[in-house]
Amino acid sequence: MTDADPGAYAPPDSSGSYAPQPMLRGEKVWLRPVEPSELAEGVEKVNDATIAHFAGFKSPITRAGADRFGQKLVDEPGRTPSWLIFNIIPLGDQKGIGTVGFRDIDHLNGSAELTILLDDRRLLGKGYGTDAVNVLCDFGFGELRLERIFLRVFDYNARAIRSYEKAGFRTDALTRRSRFHRGVHHDVVVMSILRDDWLALPRPKSWDLAGP
Repeated sequence: MTDADPGAYAPPDSSGSYAPQPMLRGEKVWLRPVEPSELAEGVEKVNDATIAHFAGFKSPITRAGADRFGQKLVDEPGRTPSWLIFNIIPLGDQKGIGTVGFRDIDHLNGSAELTILLDDRRLLGKGYGTDAVNVLCDFGFGELRLERIFLRVFDYNARAIRSYEKAGFRTDALTRRSRFHRGVHHDVVVMSILRDDWLALPRPKSWDLAGP
């Protein structure tokens, strides 16, 4: 491993200390689990008008609200988690730029809903989101034995729809006028990717990039 290795958690320091390879990585980002306490730290960013618009937040989020959500992510002994949330971090860096994860994981039927949020509008459209979705899908199909991963996106978020299509998602349905935002009713697009769709994607899987 060299100092230029983009897949390291952090570049080796001058002493040549060991920097392990991320388990969940793509071509642009790597993922690590979110600590519940971290959610409140990013409240100011997600309250940005542009970020909130595309994420679907109708009003600003408080630190207390983020703390309450964080408590839901704490694993309870003997219980299989229905939520898994990861920080999205550019390769070679330690600072997160958003989150991606699964909610309502149905282990019996093999399905889960994907959620993603980039918390810096300057990073939108640069491929970080698509890469994070790819990594999470590899984890879902390759480790959780999922058969279907789905998501919901608002009709006015054309950039996100293109990103999801690039990651292999297809439109399943349109729930008409089910989202009221800024004085107008919008459609919500339901998209999904199946295991067979994922297997047919002409890209390396996360573990191919992470090494043996």
